[in-house]
Amino acid sequence: MRATMAFLAAVGAALLLGLVPPAGAAVQKRVLLVTEARGFVHESIAPTAAFIRRLGARSRAYNVFPVSGAADLTRIRLRRADAVLFAHTSGELPLPNRPAFLRFVRQGGAFIATHSGSDTFHDWPEYEQLLGAEFYRHGAVQPGRVLLDGRRNPITRGLGPALTITDEFYEFTAPPLPGTRVLLRLDPGSVSDEMGQDLPLVWTRRYGRGRVFYDALGHVPETWEGRAHRLILSRGIAWALHLRPAG
Repeated sequence: MRATMAFLAAVGAALLLGLVPPAGAAVQKRVLLVTEARGFVHESIAPTAAFIRRLGARSRAYNVFPVSGAADLTRIRLRRADAVLFAHTSGELPLPNRPAFLRFVRQGGAFIATHSGSDTFHDWPEYEQLLGAEFYRHGAVQPGRVLLDGRRNPITRGLGPALTITDEFYEFTAPPLPGTRVLLRLDPGSVSDEMGQDLPLVWTRRYGRGRVFYDALGHVPETWEGRAHRLILSRGIAWALHLRPAG
């Protein structure tokens, strides 16, 4: 009897401290946000991260937890996470355990990356296998016509056949790997730079049991003021987390 009462008292104290969710409460998923840049540092990192944090604050399904850098992605933290989001990362980050990170996604975790997330870990071939492609070069910031390949996809549903976006458009070393579903492409005839004819910008892919979403847009802060782009990223995060994309 005393043991039972002691157990109930301990559970009650934990509930008051917020250590244990109350019975029937939905457990929010945990998204670890990394904004570390060891290559080019974008001025749009701050608005990108702020928008992603607002998404987490407004969501009942997930929370966003900024970390100080890739060194914080330890095996212990990954065990408690549902997703890792690289927001405009660049360069060779000090990831403490690369196999553990890949295993996290392969076993069902989500990986999301924005813009220069593809300009990260150039010396790690397995990262390209995860993300789907590697950054090669970009043109000048300018308006471009972005074509929607996946109009029936829940991430791009209702956005029309094309968008006009001002950004720094990326070109990759090779087309995205097999199994990648490209949702947005740049119309090469809509920009002044001499770029290739196949210019994917946004895609989804599977990595083992995990889901990967990549959005190459967002170089300039103004990109984050556009409703369509904000909607695409918010829906992409939801898809990666196995949530039903809203709106």
